[in-house]
Amino acid sequence: MVILTLILGTAAALVPFVLWTTHAATPEYSGGNHLGYTPVISEKTSLLPVASLPAVSTPTPANVTPKPAPAPAPAPSSSALLNTRQRFALGMIETANNDAEIGGAGEISRYQIMPSVWKHYSNSRSYQNPDVSLEVARQHWSALYAAFMKQAHREPTDFDMYVLWNTRYGYYASKGFSPARLHPVVRDRAQRFTNLVERGES
Repeated sequence: MVILTLILGTAAALVPFVLWTTHAATPEYSGGNHLGYTPVISEKTSLLPVASLPAVSTPTPANVTPKPAPAPAPAPSSSALLNTRQRFALGMIETANNDAEIGGAGEISRYQIMPSVWKHYSNSRSYQNPDVSLEVARQHWSALYAAFMKQAHREPTDFDMYVLWNTRYGYYASKGFSPARLHPVVRDRAQRFTNLVERGES
């Protein structure tokens, strides 16, 4: 009888403890203020929304083919072509631009071209026609320029070109294309021609 009374008393004392423990273990318990206890997030608690950053698109570089730089134009030569000043100076020093002049050795036109040389460039016999004689003179001038470039390996000056014009073929080359080795008369006439070109007299 005594033992039964003790068992019943002990059970009655344990009932409140069991009820408290069960209640504390439920997710809805909000005992976060008690020391040593970590609050439990219940399934009903809504999570804070996570802000999403806008996607940044990386621009794709366009395949642009650069335009090639234009090729530089070749520098114009001062002696390759018979220009206006050279043409005037040549006619002046040879015949004072007299189309009817005939030289002592049979040179023809205002530019005093040998007939054999003239025939190499033209079949025309219009020696007094300034247009025809100019065309022949230009062709012969260009031929002399090319020969000088090939032999002397340098750009001819106005002085050089007149020496070639006023002397027989090969004379200037025999002097090593050196103005100092020329006959004084040839050198003086070439210098006069150069002066006329530079002054551009008309």
